[in-house]
Amino acid sequence: MSFGKTIARRQHSHGFLDVNKNRDIVVVHKDELIGDLYEAALTQDGFFETIQRVAEWVEADMFHMYSIDAISNSPRFSYYTPTATTFDGMIARYVEYYRGLDPRVDLVNCQPANTWFACQDHFNDRYVSRSEFFQDFLIPNGLRYMFGTRIASAGGSDVLVALVRAAGRASFTDRNRADFTSISGHMQRAIRCWQGAVELHHSAAVGAEMSALLSIAAIVLDRQLRAVSVNPEAETMLRATASLKLRGDRLVATSSSVNDALQAAFGRVAKSGHGETLAITDRANGNYDLFLSINALPSSSGVARTVGPGLLVMARRKGSSRLVTAIQLRQAFDLSAAEAAAAEALIDGASPDEYAQKNGVSIATVRTQLRAIYEKTGTRTQAEAVGLMLWVLTQRPQARYEPCKASHGK
Repeated sequence: MSFGKTIARRQHSHGFLDVNKNRDIVVVHKDELIGDLYEAALTQDGFFETIQRVAEWVEADMFHMYSIDAISNSPRFSYYTPTATTFDGMIARYVEYYRGLDPRVDLVNCQPANTWFACQDHFNDRYVSRSEFFQDFLIPNGLRYMFGTRIASAGGSDVLVALVRAAGRASFTDRNRADFTSISGHMQRAIRCWQGAVELHHSAAVGAEMSALLSIAAIVLDRQLRAVSVNPEAETMLRATASLKLRGDRLVATSSSVNDALQAAFGRVAKSGHGETLAITDRANGNYDLFLSINALPSSSGVARTVGPGLLVMARRKGSSRLVTAIQLRQAFDLSAAEAAAAEALIDGASPDEYAQKNGVSIATVRTQLRAIYEKTGTRTQAEAVGLMLWVLTQRPQARYEPCKASHGK
């Protein structure tokens, strides 16, 4: 059932909300607010303004959403009511000194993740009157009561959210609690969607920009095999060839028989994690036109954590440069010359046996080189190594390679 709630938006005084002045009257419908939360989270447009509307809907004055790095104990990000223009200075003092005095920190940490609590249930007026944190910091800065939660995130850097009521106002009512309980689950899921969308948008933009510097056509497919990132080189390639196209958000071959083979290859790689190469023929003359390398996104990449078991499709046209070269692999992953040559062959689609036979070395030698490649890239299988090497090389400028070792769940 949809129901509306009339709220009074409040003006600011010294960067915080002056509860004595009404700016305008707005009727907010809960189902509309929920829809706006999800839409803003995914589009990255007006998300913090929508969070502020949720705060006002439960008669809070402002919100603060932040994350503390679990290892360094330093802030990863901090967002709050967009119009609270002086809040940065308050946060700086809080991080420098008052966080160590804040009794709400231990309260948040001992509460089960993803459950909301009200500080008024834990700190009565007598406690507040004797608390240095409340008396010297929070109340003088115009704030008092808080709804809070800790939203669990991968990697241990959880997101903390507080909806805060200004000093001088009464505590949150049972009606406020009931209203927020009815929407809190949606808010938590929307924040998780926002986190994923931030990472996806950032990774896609970086991947597209950097891969262009390497002249490699790169297309990222998500778990539904939809194209979520197409770099400039891939856009140029798709315009220049008639054998491979984007139809909507689907990467397809224009020949039905070739497309059947392409989609089947996508399905096999998505299911098994084992990379494949595929040659695409030109419909006009039947000659091979494009060469694709299809790999599962390595689980250590930011995009894989966001889009799930997606694919990285690398493409080159006939007569164009190699996908990557041995010297790029040496510089990026600190490989020896022999290890880089083996890695280059694997990326080009050769099996270890084929590489050993072609180069006149024993399969035992190739396996030793493979183990070194896995160690230096932080991977465990040939498919993971190929996917990781291709993914890293699409995001690093060619002129700035430095030796690195990727982590893989270590």
